[in-house]
Amino acid sequence: MFFFGKKKQGTNKPAPHPAADVLSKGMVTVKDLVAPSFVEVDFNHIKIDEKYYRTLFVVSYPRYVSANWLAPLISFDHPVYLSMFIYPTESVHVLKDLRRKNCRNGSNNRR
Repeated sequence: MFFFGKKKQGTNKPAPHPAADVLSKGMVTVKDLVAPSFVEVDFNHIKIDEKYYRTLFVVSYPRYVSANWLAPLISFDHPVYLSMFIYPTESVHVLKDLRRKNCRNGSNNRR
């Protein structure tokens, strides 16, 4: 019947995390930990802390491209985050447009 005896004195409790102590005292909130300390909004860029951000919107691409045409942008010496959004199009419309352009190119070659 040792199960119902007295508890041993000096039971070790895990030490609280230092960040939890600071948060419990109300000195720093979670918002303070997540939010940037400095934001500057300018006409052509945004500066968050010590980093500059800029968004470029490309409407169209070159008609003819060579191999590795994006290489200068991809191999740029600073961090660049590149995203390409290509909107889906019905294949019927694309095929109709390609046939029309192919006919136009064929008629130009006969002259």
